This record gives sequence, structure tokens and C-alpha cells, in this order.
Amino acid sequence: MLFILVFLNLALLSFSISSLSISYDEAKIYYESSGFLHNVITFSTRVFGQNDYALRLPFLFIHSLNTILIYKISKPMLRKQIDRMICATLYMYLPGVLASATVVNEAGFIIFLTLLFIFFEQNKMPLKGVFTLIATLFLSESFINLYIAILLFGLYKKDKNCKISGVIFCLLWLYMQGIETYGKPKGHFIDALGVFAAVFSPLVFLCFIYSAYRIWIKEEKNLLWFISITAFFFALGLSMRQKLSLELFLPYCVIFMPLIVKVMLNSYRVRLPMFRTKHKIAAVLILSTLFLSSLASIFHTFLYLFLDKPQSHFAYKYDVAKELSDRLKKFGISSVKTSKELALRLKFYGISSGYEYELSKFKIQNCENKVIKIVKFNKIIDRYYICKIK
Repeated sequence: MLFILVFLNLALLSFSISSLSISYDEAKIYYESSGFLHNVITFSTRVFGQNDYALRLPFLFIHSLNTILIYKISKPMLRKQIDRMICATLYMYLPGVLASATVVNEAGFIIFLTLLFIFFEQNKMPLKGVFTLIATLFLSESFINLYIAILLFGLYKKDKNCKISGVIFCLLWLYMQGIETYGKPKGHFIDALGVFAAVFSPLVFLCFIYSAYRIWIKEEKNLLWFISITAFFFALGLSMRQKLSLELFLPYCVIFMPLIVKVMLNSYRVRLPMFRTKHKIAAVLILSTLFLSSLASIFHTFLYLFLDKPQSHFAYKYDVAKELSDRLKKFGISSVKTSKELALRLKFYGISSGYEYELSKFKIQNCENKVIKIVKFNKIIDRYYICKIK
């Protein structure tokens, strides 16, 4: 059953990818970077061709593995199989998780290694856990959240091995990465809360806070709780001083889903059927907001119908380039002079930099301009001007 749910999720994500273009940030990783993500996406496009599906395939694949791992690690917390299915399904459709599965980013790999470590810890495989931690040192600086959480968990459980591992990997991280803080309070705390609410969907985020607090004051705290709460408080604390790259913290929070489901289902089931009405209403509201947020993420193209300014669409920077390159090719144009950002994006679709044609968002002086309109649902999303200059 889990594999059917994962397959359905992948089918919806594939539909979402069909309307995406490579963004400027992704193009920089593809053409100008030399790091882990660059190696992953260039390998994929060499094997499967230079297209958007190949570009994003590694992230779909790791997303599938993460969903299976979420199901696996939830077993000690959720004894019933149906509860674990609910947990995996809710995780798959969190807006932030959907985004991490379709955009070139580290989040999926951060989640994978974190869940893998939790799985090894649950199943008493310390050596495999250490090897996983070693791998984390070379992927992302954000794993300091994991190392500190392991240290705190070791102190809480009086586990000598966890305490030693936490200290060693914190010191290794400091040696390899260093640490820097700067700035004065500038109101980024509220911005950070807004991002968390968007990643979870607003009411699910409230469930996250409620579940974390309830476990803190009333229930046994496991490693997953320490990982998510450490990242959450670090994100909020540091956001009071500086603007953060929240993608360094969010992956550790979305994996909290098994504990959210556990707390919410326990709260529901301890009550007699006649006293569950309020909980049923709350569940409908929570799932409705998640459903709407997920729909907006997957079927994002349709949101253009409701926007007066298409450029304000949250996915606009992942749009237009593919359609624009197709229109240029229909004109028989394979190279253009344009802005650095657009040129790098068009390069992915086979349009190179050149000097025979100029492409601009504004009319070009002393030249016979041809207009290229990018239209979706009979609505102009963007407009470019092309002219022959040589």
C-alpha cells in the first residue's frame, strides 16, 4: 500500500515538474558549481538527457526513499500500520517536502542521512550510525543541528556513546566550517515563523508546536524530538540577530511528522466517541489547509489565473525559460545576446550566447522588434522582444 501512495505522489510531482523551467540559481549550480549538487544533477542529465525531468530525478528518488524511511522510523512511535500510513502520507504532502522533491536543493539528502541515522539508532546499529555521521560532515554545514541534538539526547538519556559522538562531531564541524554570527535584531523572527508556517501549512505548523510542547512537558523524549526541536529553536534564536538560510533548519523539522501524528491520534483516541466532535472538526480544518497548500504547490501553474501580476507568483523564477527557448527555436534562433541570468537559463535548453540576435524584456531601439509572448491559460505571463542586430 505504501508503494502505491508513493507512486501516486511521484505522478503528481511529475506533473508539477512538467511546467517548471530551470531557475537561475539552479543553472548556476549546473554550470558554475563544483559541489555535491552539481555532481548529482550533471550525472543525472548525462544518463537521462538534458531536460527538466533528468535535472530533478535525483530529488524525486531521494524523496521516495525518505518517505519509506519516515514509515520505518515511525514504527516504534506508531504501532498501528494505518497510523504509519497516515504519517507517511502527510509527510509526502507537506508543501516544503513537495518543494524539496522538485527543486535542486540539499534538503532531501539532509533528510535522508538524518532519517538513516535515526533508523540505525533505533535498531542498535552504532557502527553504521557513525559512518552515516561521517558522511554528513561532507554534505552540508547544517548537520551541526544533528550533532548538537545527539549530544543533548545523550545528556538526557545518560548515554555515554551519544555524548561522546555529539562532542566529537561538533568539534569536527567547528574545525571544518567555523562559526559566524552578525547583525542586530531586525525582525527576521516573524519572517522565520512565516516560512515555517508555509513549509508545514499554517495549521499543521500549530500542530508541530503543540506536539513539541506536549512531549516536552508530559512524555518521553526520543532522538527525533531532540533533532527537530534543536533545529527549530536554533532557527528562531538566530533569526533574532540575522537573516538565515532556513533551508539549513527546515529539513530537521519536517521529519517531526511521526510525533505529530502520535500526539494528535492519542489525544483523539483517549476520548469517548461522544466527546470527539471537536477533534473531528479540528482534523478536518487541519487537513483542509494542508490539502489546499499541497494543491497550490503541485498545480502551481493554475494560480496564474488569479494573479494580476504574474511575476508575483511564488514559482515564477522557475517558469518561462523553457517556453521561451522553444519559441526562439521556432524562429530558427539558436543563440542570443541577453542578460547574464536569462542566458544561463536558456543555455540549458540549447540556446547559447551570441551577437546576431538580441533578446530583452524591453523594446530594443533602432531595431525591428519581434514580440514573444509567453501565454498560459490565455493570460500573458511574460513578454520578450527579439531583434536581429547583425
